[in-house]
Amino acid sequence: MNQTHQNMKKSLPKSSVFIFVLTLSFSTSWAALSSILDATPGSEDFISCIKSNSNNVSVSQLTFTSANASFLPIWQAAVQNTRFLKPSTRRPSVIVTPVEETLIQTTLLCAKEHGYELRIRSGGHDYEGLSYTADAPFVMLDFTNMRSIDVDVANSTAWVQAGAVLGEVYYAISQKTDTLYFPAGVCPTVGVGGYMGGAGYGNLLRKYGTAADNVIDARFMDVNGNILDRKSMGEDLFWAIRGGGVSSFGIVLAWKLRLVPVPEKVTVFILNKTLEQGATEIFHKYQTVIPAIDRNLHIRTQVFEIYIGNTTKKTVNIMFEGIYQGTTDTLLPLLDEKFPELGVTREICEEIKMIQSTLVFWGFPSSLPTEILTNRSAIAKLNNKSKSDYIRKPIPISGLKKLWKKFMENDESALLMINPFGGRMADYSETAIPYPHRAGVLLQVLKTVNFNGQASDTTPTSLRRLSWLRSLEELLTPYVSKNPREAYSNYNDLDFGVGNANYQEASVWGERYWKRDNFKRLIRIKAKVDPENFFRRPQSIPVFSSSLSDI
Repeated sequence: MNQTHQNMKKSLPKSSVFIFVLTLSFSTSWAALSSILDATPGSEDFISCIKSNSNNVSVSQLTFTSANASFLPIWQAAVQNTRFLKPSTRRPSVIVTPVEETLIQTTLLCAKEHGYELRIRSGGHDYEGLSYTADAPFVMLDFTNMRSIDVDVANSTAWVQAGAVLGEVYYAISQKTDTLYFPAGVCPTVGVGGYMGGAGYGNLLRKYGTAADNVIDARFMDVNGNILDRKSMGEDLFWAIRGGGVSSFGIVLAWKLRLVPVPEKVTVFILNKTLEQGATEIFHKYQTVIPAIDRNLHIRTQVFEIYIGNTTKKTVNIMFEGIYQGTTDTLLPLLDEKFPELGVTREICEEIKMIQSTLVFWGFPSSLPTEILTNRSAIAKLNNKSKSDYIRKPIPISGLKKLWKKFMENDESALLMINPFGGRMADYSETAIPYPHRAGVLLQVLKTVNFNGQASDTTPTSLRRLSWLRSLEELLTPYVSKNPREAYSNYNDLDFGVGNANYQEASVWGERYWKRDNFKRLIRIKAKVDPENFFRRPQSIPVFSSSLSDI
């Protein structure tokens, strides 16, 4: 996404935007599979276990070790954040790319029997690489072959397998209707398997809430290989997997999504303001006006420093990216009344289909064929380190000036991406699903530095960029949420720590993502559904040896 950002900065002030089925598989009963394994004990080798206990004659074409020529390309395809493409990154012992559910069951049992950890990859950004790296020997379950999408326009629903990415979901919907959509993110490469597991947000959050708020069922495999739906798993587990980190509890196979109504045409606009053009005062007002404005309007901002013309003088640029669920004729009077300082004019507004807005917010022209959203290789990967925050009180002018000064110290590798909340987000209780960042939140902030032009994230330049990001974190401390300082679990950040020996240790990061009540409930659910803590990774929901009454 930073590559697009750099291209966009070069072309300012042009209107260019940065960003960054269910055909249900054949299933056998777990009891039957277990009896096969018990009757024919496999060798100690994981591959032998898979081959000897799979009914799929193509299993040898679906499993890969480092001895296979396809192993490295398949693993690299999973690495959406290229800072992990380095020799020191621990790779899986085996990659399994199932095409049906029985192979997933077999993979799970063989991993348990032969002492492997399991990592589940469905696509997506995965900011800390936890779906394809591990410190212990592990198997990577790659859902790339399980990505079917079944859109039911009459019932406004869709069943989506875990390996599909958001771009494929949006495209599949658009092939059947222009007046339904799914309220998820703007990045087309994000995999749906894990995305809803962290709740997920996007340009429709002020009108329809998070993506997980609009999940109505799931097809899910627990640690014993049982395949469950909402009814059979129970409301506690269904609550947990929608925002509490689904991979802590088992393997999501598919989600049933509630599609939401959108107009045939939406209005988008892009507007850049520098400090010299009053960006400070405009952003100061933005913090309170936009979270309280009509829910049909969402205006994201991006903050970065640029050079002024061909000079060596820097300034800060704020890009305002708006999307309105309606026409330009309705949008302009709204902004003229509520936010005239922004200066949106008819000339910069474009009325397009919702599917085209996803193109625009990813940095493509709206005229591009929307099929590109299904082409995973056409979308630039990331190369960055990111952190998140939530703002509940407007940053004062004095604080904004400190922030701009900090940006002037950067080497054009930094970006703030800021999304307004309010609207529908404030309607939900913070315990409705595990995602707690609801009423009272004005803005969510993503802070990023990229490592473009660097051989790794450990070069002197990269380390300076990381140091700058951490100093920015410190500068923002007085202006962001407190007790806890909230963070978004889908933007996982291992700088918070990974300790989980007891609640006090785990709460350092767990309460930032989920707050205390939700985190404790997640721990209790985890103890019931995965008491041996097989589904584990850094910052996964822990299991404690102490009594739950002590938590």
